[in-house]
Amino acid sequence: MHVILVGTNHQTAPLAVRERLAFSKGSLAPALRRLREGGEVGEAVILATCNRTEVYAVGRRGDAGPILRLFHERGISERELAPCIYARREEDAVRHLHRVAAGLESMILGEAQILGQVRGAWLSALEAGAVGPVLDRLFRSAVTAGKRVRAETGLGRGAVSVGHAAVELARRTFGRLEGLHAMVLGAGEMSKVTARLLVDAGVASLIVANRTLERAQELAVEFGAEAIRTVEFGKHVGRADIVICSTAAPHPVVRLDTIRPVAAARRDRPLLLVDIAVPRDVEPAVGDLENVRLFAIDDLQSIVQENLAERAAEVGAAEAIAAEEAAKLIEWLRCLEAGPVLAALQRKGEAVVQGELAKVEGRLRHLSERDRELIGVLARGVARRLLREPILAVKRLAATEEPRPPLEMVQELFGLSDAGAPSPDPTGERPD
Repeated sequence: MHVILVGTNHQTAPLAVRERLAFSKGSLAPALRRLREGGEVGEAVILATCNRTEVYAVGRRGDAGPILRLFHERGISERELAPCIYARREEDAVRHLHRVAAGLESMILGEAQILGQVRGAWLSALEAGAVGPVLDRLFRSAVTAGKRVRAETGLGRGAVSVGHAAVELARRTFGRLEGLHAMVLGAGEMSKVTARLLVDAGVASLIVANRTLERAQELAVEFGAEAIRTVEFGKHVGRADIVICSTAAPHPVVRLDTIRPVAAARRDRPLLLVDIAVPRDVEPAVGDLENVRLFAIDDLQSIVQENLAERAAEVGAAEAIAAEEAAKLIEWLRCLEAGPVLAALQRKGEAVVQGELAKVEGRLRHLSERDRELIGVLARGVARRLLREPILAVKRLAATEEPRPPLEMVQELFGLSDAGAPSPDPTGERPD
């Protein structure tokens, strides 16, 4: 079985491509079924965040074809997709996921959300029945690496989130947020972080808009805000100076026709829209309106990198932890690959025992049934003892890639630690 990863992220693909490769929570299970229907993929996990979509798969051939077909089905041509994706196989895929879970591959170095997203992707695939022993062990190991990095290093200390960057952008746009009116579109974890930051910054009022009113009300109660349904957005957006959007909608929910009359009525009062959703919540044409300033998630790069220097010293320690946990998983995978060889070796041993016992069966008829059973037990015990060292050696050899001289490998296979001592002449003659 082979491990393969095919993905795209904020470094390799523009937002216009990433949003078409985004998977909502409800679309994950059908996509996982689609990946596995042809039999080429046995296990699969889809990691989909605002800055990356990565598909991890285990199959007999390690072929990227099923994953690429899934991507093409989302309306992206091969020519458009090719420069935006990357592929990792076997140990490189293992190391990559450990780095992702550790926050080393994030747009915001050390950000905390990615660990929960990696764990969530694994659990969603588990629930969909798409996870087997390999990806289960891989994702458990990556989550362990992420937890250790957060507990043992300061990589995440002082790291901003996308929500932090969005609020900081608002602060830079208006100078100060006290007395301004804000709206948060969406009621997920990122919206919760954003709402808290806006309230802490002193906004005069806050509206939480969500598809379901109940979820909006939960968030609104926590921050003393007003709750509305997303369908009521157009009636209330005129009251806001700042709108930060972070829904999981598969299509824009803030449209040009809704914002045009609002922008015209504001005159000299600018409206700031910060769209941190992928796919985008706001139609790009909204940014062309007078009195409207529209920013998307990729526009936040400069802000999120500003406090990178104070965390750069922790990168080495985080990389060491990620590499250590990945090495453990790689060793396990190599031993797993040796499984069929070990099973064949044990079957061969049993076949030899059976064959030899069959040869002498006629000469053992004078013995009692118990004595014949004891001879069988003795023969199998000898075979097990002879195979014990080769089995352990195969496991050790599978766990390392170091080239070994053939004779040294034979010595290790059979536990010949005294191989350097004089050995009997194969002719049976004694030396002078």
